[in-house]
Amino acid sequence: MKKRDPQSKQQLSLFVKELIGFALLFAVLGIVINFFFHQSIYKNIDQGLMTQKQNVLSNRKAPQFRTGGSSSSSQTPPSPSPSGDTPFRTNILVFNQKGQIINAQMLGNRIYNLFINTELDKSEVNKVREVTLMSTDNTLHYFRTLLIKVPKSNSNPIYAGNYVLILENIDTDLLAVNSFRRSLLITLLFFWIIAIGVAYYLSRSSMKPIMDAWKRQRQFSANAAHELRTPLTVIQNQMEYMLTKPKTKVVDQVDAISTTLDEVRHLQTLTNRLLMLARSDAGKIEIRKQEVDVKPWFEHVLKPYDDIAASQHKSLNTVLKADGKGRFDEDLIRQLLIILLDNAIKYTPEGGTVTVVTLLNRDKLTIEVRDTGTGIPDADKKRVFDRFYRSDKSRNSKTGGNGLGLAIAKWIVNQHAGTITVKDNHPKGTVFTVGFKVS
Repeated sequence: MKKRDPQSKQQLSLFVKELIGFALLFAVLGIVINFFFHQSIYKNIDQGLMTQKQNVLSNRKAPQFRTGGSSSSSQTPPSPSPSGDTPFRTNILVFNQKGQIINAQMLGNRIYNLFINTELDKSEVNKVREVTLMSTDNTLHYFRTLLIKVPKSNSNPIYAGNYVLILENIDTDLLAVNSFRRSLLITLLFFWIIAIGVAYYLSRSSMKPIMDAWKRQRQFSANAAHELRTPLTVIQNQMEYMLTKPKTKVVDQVDAISTTLDEVRHLQTLTNRLLMLARSDAGKIEIRKQEVDVKPWFEHVLKPYDDIAASQHKSLNTVLKADGKGRFDEDLIRQLLIILLDNAIKYTPEGGTVTVVTLLNRDKLTIEVRDTGTGIPDADKKRVFDRFYRSDKSRNSKTGGNGLGLAIAKWIVNQHAGTITVKDNHPKGTVFTVGFKVS
């Protein structure tokens, strides 16, 4: 069975979490909406009961009873509707002190048959209750009820001194609630399915930078291990070779010692650069900008490279047009110049020329480092600032490069909110251009 890689497991885990989150969100939303809708329906019903109670107690208006399209007063029995006596929306039962219904004639046969078994419970006075009754056709009907005790002083002789049970039929309300719940459930399921797609998309989108960073980290670790292994292998081989000749003089081992020292220096440079990149990724490098007198500062930094270039039968030209003061991190900009000059001198053949140009236009400092080397192919220009990247022609491990210098240069420029670009130096060679504000 094929095992999932860690990033797939992480992405799946995030997708499941987002899916569960959406499901819980829709569930809570559905419960809240259903609760408020249910409360609103029953609040309206209970308000109707209270209105009927006030009407009975004050006798402001005699209660009206409806059967289909017919209506009558409380004193007159209703006329049967064409379809027979159907349950009223609002019904009133009047009980005497013995618990007998005394307004049966006003209800109609079918309605009376529905309520005939209703008993008086004096302990339920002024309490809103919900009851279920079965009609003669064996169908259930649901009512919201309120029992009140009418004072003997009431002007209506039917109510005076008796118990009045107000019954509000809620069949249609329950149908509306159930219909609403079904519609709400279908809607939530529909949007939950959409949420699955959204969660999947969001999980992939949110995990993409993490996965990219994870891949870069794996690549970085693999490349770092490879770069470290090469000089260590060379050093080990040279040391083992010298151990095979313990009686030879130091002067006879100059080549082996020189090679070892070169690899040690290479290893030290690589280690320092790896450490710097690791610290930069962790945000542990503090940028310390300070005011610098630009032209003297560049003269001081570039001066040692005259001798370095001359020792390799190359020439270094400096055109320092930048004059004035600016603010930047001296240590980082010095390291930037060292990286660009090392590359330029390294890849310039004997007899070639390296040129450094500086220009200060208002608050923007521009630095150009030109060489007359083999140049960088167009296909490689977009990737020369990637970590451990080397183009086949201009950057290779034989010249001592490790593919980290320009990545560090790019980071330094970014820390100064600037730009660094590479282009061809006609008729041959490469030009690196750096620009950033020094205000």
